[in-house]
Amino acid sequence: MRPLSKWVPQWLAIMITFSVSGALHDLAVTLLKWHAIFFFTPWFAIMGAAVLVTSKLNFEYANFPWAIRALFNVAIVVACYLLTTLLDEVFVQAYS
Repeated sequence: MRPLSKWVPQWLAIMITFSVSGALHDLAVTLLKWHAIFFFTPWFAIMGAAVLVTSKLNFEYANFPWAIRALFNVAIVVACYLLTTLLDEVFVQAYS
């Protein structure tokens, strides 16, 4: 994110970094399954948005024990996954 933030605002660098990472995951799964997958890009973009929201809200848990921090992180990842799954179902039904 650091090199990218030289040219774009920090929030946009975060979103681009997460989205590109998701796109690379989509590409890897597409190559493995031999059909187009578009799930990881939105999931990672939503996780990037979660990073921005938690930062904006000053959601700090660095002083908590490791297990609690891990639980927070897993909860955020799972919540983003569930939101992506819900959105995927809505758009698949809408465009089917």
